[in-house]
Amino acid sequence: MRYKYILLAICFHLFISCDSLLEINDDLADLGALNDELLFSTEQNVEEVLNGVYAKYASEFYQGGNLIQMTSSHTPYFSGTGAKGLEFGQFNISPTSKNLNDTWVEMYGCIDNANNLIVKVNKFASNFSNATRSIGQAKFLRALTYFDLVRVWGEVPLRVDLATQSTLYLAKSSKQAIYSQIIKDLTEASSELPSQPYLEGRPLSYAAQAFLAKVYMQMASESGLSQSPQQYWELAYQNAKSVYDAGTYTLLPNYADLFKEGNENTNESIFELQYISTGTSTKSGQHTTIFPPQRSIYNQRNQGGQARVNRLALHDHYLDYNVAVDENHTDTRIDATYIRDTYTEIVAPNRVRNIYPTQFSGNFAINFIKKYSESNNTNINSEKNRIVFRYADLILMLAEIENERGNTVESKAYIKLVLDRADATLYTKANIDAIAGGEDLRLRIAKERIYELLGEGFEWFDLRRIKIGNSTFLENRIQRREALMNGSDLFDTRSRTSYHNIWNPDLSFVIGSILEKNYLFPIPENEIIGNNNLTNADQNPGY
Repeated sequence: MRYKYILLAICFHLFISCDSLLEINDDLADLGALNDELLFSTEQNVEEVLNGVYAKYASEFYQGGNLIQMTSSHTPYFSGTGAKGLEFGQFNISPTSKNLNDTWVEMYGCIDNANNLIVKVNKFASNFSNATRSIGQAKFLRALTYFDLVRVWGEVPLRVDLATQSTLYLAKSSKQAIYSQIIKDLTEASSELPSQPYLEGRPLSYAAQAFLAKVYMQMASESGLSQSPQQYWELAYQNAKSVYDAGTYTLLPNYADLFKEGNENTNESIFELQYISTGTSTKSGQHTTIFPPQRSIYNQRNQGGQARVNRLALHDHYLDYNVAVDENHTDTRIDATYIRDTYTEIVAPNRVRNIYPTQFSGNFAINFIKKYSESNNTNINSEKNRIVFRYADLILMLAEIENERGNTVESKAYIKLVLDRADATLYTKANIDAIAGGEDLRLRIAKERIYELLGEGFEWFDLRRIKIGNSTFLENRIQRREALMNGSDLFDTRSRTSYHNIWNPDLSFVIGSILEKNYLFPIPENEIIGNNNLTNADQNPGY
């Protein structure tokens, strides 16, 4: 049975609000499922409660839409339109943003659901055959949510138990306390989750280990934590290498097959969100609307394309592999990643839209992401899954980790694995063997992560985490994009490039204190007003 957990959850008072994305199981409701003991009285009931945790995690207001649109837009690689994207694309986020608040609330809703399951399964259903793995999945999702919270907002309230009257309002916890809880949850989940498939789309123990490696890499880039950066790199290596050596995951031979409609939960997928277009859910899985252009063969709906790729990505995808703009690029990832040159609207008057690099200036000097295309689905809900973590990411993580450990040869070998899948000539074209290592190789790996994973939700986190000299990769890429916008575009021999407030905004002002401010999102104003243990002094700097 294919578990589409967006549509298989139960709606309970004080547990999952009835205006959420979740379906009500009428049979359980008729049996009095609001009683905890009855609710957790069967293994199937536990599975359906667990579906409620997944549903919160995968909803439109969290991983299914808001977060990936806001963080993608908040980079020099994308611009954003609409309420969820415009202020983020212009690096001018307001604490009163409704979408920011919706995301915060949904993330804590996911945590509350996970806490509830962990406590209640231990209390009422600890003898069930699926008890341990259900608790492991809840800890896994709780850890992932806190990992997003601490990366997006920094210090936030930390809740790992059911709320009581005395704990209804929580102050912010330190980053060290939050990371310690994330590590605890993922470590326990790696023991509690099975190492063999059990339900389609559910994470294995290796997924927890892989995310642990990602957590330690993030910690290595931050200050004020309990261990040194080098110690965190070693911990990242141990976990990532353990997953690699297990041999559970493989690269698909054909990169484009990763995003082919109907080809889901492949051997490259470490963690994948399951979606279905039918049912009562509202806007579940908006990735297939946010990225491809509306009214096209890539997205037939009357809305879409809110996250648009700035010219930096495609332009430097040629430049960084020493491919001339008048040559056919050998990289198979280009056609699988970018909608480029033109596309035709499929409704009257069936206009041909010129986009980059056919058009350089004005409204459509952009590209779109092709990875989430749905050629036949016209429902508001997505039918296409979203891969949250895949094996190619892990391999590039190992490349970065080995470089930080001083193992240049091993680092380059991992890079070559990923590039050879795309095309066997790319490693030579990029002249990677000539890169000495250290900071130069770090920059190259950061670029390789962009070309392999563009549009998959990693850009903003990588851009702030990776350091290039005395600045971050974010500052480095903003400067690169501004240079490109001001005359260095190899496709545009007539220098017709121009800024556009929405499609190609001027980011030259994102320096100094403004840049520093934008390393974190503002805590939603509603949270500061409504939480008795927070004040305006708890707001992130600059907001």
